[in-house]
Amino acid sequence: MDALDIALIGRLCRDGRATWAELATEVGLTPPAVAARVRRLEAGGIIRQFAALADPERVGAVTAFVEVTFDDPQAHDEFRQVVTRLVAVQECHRVAGDAHYLVKVRARSSSELESLLAAVLPKAARGATFRVSMVLTTVKESPVFPLPKLD
Repeated sequence: MDALDIALIGRLCRDGRATWAELATEVGLTPPAVAARVRRLEAGGIIRQFAALADPERVGAVTAFVEVTFDDPQAHDEFRQVVTRLVAVQECHRVAGDAHYLVKVRARSSSELESLLAAVLPKAARGATFRVSMVLTTVKESPVFPLPKLD
């Protein structure tokens, strides 16, 4: 990766619908050269996907963060396999601290969330304890993150 790749990634994180021509103007390349770079970044797994970001609150979704702490270290693999298949699990992070995992969950309703928390996750994380924080209001959520600075 070079500075042009970083610039393209940054712009696409902010606006995934930017055209090849717009990107080319920003980085000083031709549109076909930009397209080739972006395709290379996709093929290399650096750009994972392009997606529309719907507003969860406007479509009625409820959000919670779940801290998962295991008593049995052998249970981690099964838990990871299950959460990667659950559509309601948007993010799952192995973390340092008191908990082992921090899971971001979005459900269609509070009753669906309750079912997930009462039945699905406990089966996937046998012997684990959960600490749930319900999101009341989202102040900021963004797909943009700090990128490395290359000279």
